[in-house]
Amino acid sequence: MNERRDSQRIPVEMNAVLNYQAQIMACTIRDISLNGALIGDLPMELPYFNAPVELGLTLNAGGESKQFRIPAKIRRVTEKGAGLSFGDVAMETYFSLVNLVYNA
Repeated sequence: MNERRDSQRIPVEMNAVLNYQAQIMACTIRDISLNGALIGDLPMELPYFNAPVELGLTLNAGGESKQFRIPAKIRRVTEKGAGLSFGDVAMETYFSLVNLVYNA
């Protein structure tokens, strides 16, 4: 399978939560970019393909750890996890992602 990437992905091991409607699912981010992430350690009851979700994670912002909530959609599900594409993010979130991806 040939995948197109718009931005660099970096491997990480970050705890996160996936919010879908009234459900909160603990997960682990396996890799992340400015446009999306691969999440693993998910329960079997994943939302459907293209479902709108929210990814909650902790990033460095101005030298301190801060919680962020990123709107996303599930773009693929494999045995390794679920691929998310991010929606519009706030400027502070974007700069924190830039810091993580390009300064790792």
